[in-house]
Amino acid sequence: MTKHYVSIIVSDLEANPSLPRLLQSVARQSTGLERTEVIVAGGDVHSASSESLWSAITGMDNVTLLRVDADATPASARNRAVEESHGSLLAFLRPDYRLDPKYLTTAISVFEDRAEADVMYADYIRLAPKHDKSIRPGMVQLPDFDDGLLHSRNILGPAVMMRRETFDATVGFRDNTVYRDWDLWIQAAGAGAGFLHVDYPLSSCEHAKVSFRERAEDGRCKAMIVINNQSCFHIHTVKWALAYLRGDSWAHAYSFMVIPTAMEVTRMMHEYHMQQMGTDVLTRKAIRQFDLEPHTIQASR
Repeated sequence: MTKHYVSIIVSDLEANPSLPRLLQSVARQSTGLERTEVIVAGGDVHSASSESLWSAITGMDNVTLLRVDADATPASARNRAVEESHGSLLAFLRPDYRLDPKYLTTAISVFEDRAEADVMYADYIRLAPKHDKSIRPGMVQLPDFDDGLLHSRNILGPAVMMRRETFDATVGFRDNTVYRDWDLWIQAAGAGAGFLHVDYPLSSCEHAKVSFRERAEDGRCKAMIVINNQSCFHIHTVKWALAYLRGDSWAHAYSFMVIPTAMEVTRMMHEYHMQQMGTDVLTRKAIRQFDLEPHTIQASR
């Protein structure tokens, strides 16, 4: 049986204060630390003592700070970290994630026992931000893998792990969309990777409020995912993506973090053309006429 070595890759370009807590959750793993390395991709914001501090937190010698250029993006930092890593299994984490103590045990056993599994994702715990009573914490149960669902929304959640050869079958993380994880999962699915869902929460992350900028850029970022992976989408969805990027009137952003299906694009086009033909005006006129008819009948009596 192959003994897998795990590379945990964390992009931390701005020195997130949550990183020590993530490292503490790594230190609490029940097994597997002797076969694990942690690579933190960061820049000059990290001090020279960072590595020794992180090693003290985790009790591991193989925690490394990978210094990247000042103009590096999260995508390029992660790709560079993969090049410098040694693991046959890759886990991409954000500093605000936390790992369940059984995360490594479960993940390693999945890849050693299930040859068909190339990408593993699991349910997770959603944490409410401090001082925000509008959001309740709770477990998020993810669906079993389905290509159609993935092409509509990102169904994988945090703390996804994949085989190195699966990552190598893609072009890696891309800079032209902030939904870089979602884009990578679609790339992997297009390359024939097998996805396995673990029906147990193996990580947690804080539920962050969506900013105005994120909502404003949502349509463009989704459209870029479609353009990046055109062979994975229906021609109608590709047409929507091109039209949205051109600024065509009929192509709107659709629901937040949801890529429209071919049927939804068809409906979008139909509604737009009906409005252009003035049928919406005729419909409103018919409704007003219908509302007036009872009064007209009553008056005639």
